Amino acid sequence: MEICCSTFSKWDSWLLEQSNVSFAQSMMWGRLLAEEEKDVELLQAVEDGKIFSQALVVAVKLPFGFTYLFSPKGPVIAGREADVYGAFFDYFRERHFLFWRVEPAENKIPNIKYQIKKISDVNPRATTILDIEKTPEEILNGMRQKTRYNIRLAEKKGVTAREEKNWDIFWRLLRITGERDGFRLHDKKHYERIFWSPFSRQLTAWADGQPVATGLFVGFGKVFTYLFGASDYNYHRWMAPYLLQWEGIQLAKRLGYSRYDFFGIAPRCRFGEEDNGYCYDAKHQYAGVTRFKLGFGGGTREALGTFDLIISPWRYKLYQVLRKMRRWF
Repeated sequence: MEICCSTFSKWDSWLLEQSNVSFAQSMMWGRLLAEEEKDVELLQAVEDGKIFSQALVVAVKLPFGFTYLFSPKGPVIAGREADVYGAFFDYFRERHFLFWRVEPAENKIPNIKYQIKKISDVNPRATTILDIEKTPEEILNGMRQKTRYNIRLAEKKGVTAREEKNWDIFWRLLRITGERDGFRLHDKKHYERIFWSPFSRQLTAWADGQPVATGLFVGFGKVFTYLFGASDYNYHRWMAPYLLQWEGIQLAKRLGYSRYDFFGIAPRCRFGEEDNGYCYDAKHQYAGVTRFKLGFGGGTREALGTFDLIISPWRYKLYQVLRKMRRWF
């Protein structure tokens, strides 16, 4: 099996034949990262003319002269898992990379002989997926009674939602939400790239003449993903986020998508907050939105998380030591 470079023009055709593929491995996402002047490479594992895997990889330079690779929500694999990881490993070792950070879609750790280290999740590993090929009535009936009630309450209060791109609204509400919930935002230019890209769509909910909630969505294949959301807590009694999600679901149906991805909930755990059979850590950073998203009735899906496939063990140990030293000063 050999590793070959691909081009953007040929990338998505193979991806769209696979299941559980994220937009983060797509041509459109790779182009966006390249526009941010990131070092992006499209790689395929090929044998006898057949593609067994594709991996969008981003080279990340570190202090001390180290460079590692990251495949967000990847690699995407069809076929012999061990051969694929081994082929990529040998290819990266010859190019002297430190490690390869992966987020496997498969539900088992790659069965390979090389060192793998589980690290904190980069992207959320758990989500809810809603089947939107059903009728609107069937979708509503699949939601929790409280969720349906809040959607109707928002409508009764006069909350409306419309699709339009307004950067000022999005950025203002996103900063308000970040400060309120205590999460760190990405660089502003990253949001701007996504926002103004042709593949993203914005919905904004209005109440009493004010924009009170907004969401940014991306579509790839048959999946419409709720990527970012924000709201003004001063209007929380208007239940605008519930109406916003319902409008997002209906927009996805009109555009021809079959699944609606809420993109991030707290991962399942053995002991913690119990929500209708789904147990999660009440202190997790996504705990606040987990109950909200579960109310819409989608099925939960959880991947393994984020791993470092260690290419140079001794340099990786040195890198970890140096990282700890930097935190001390």
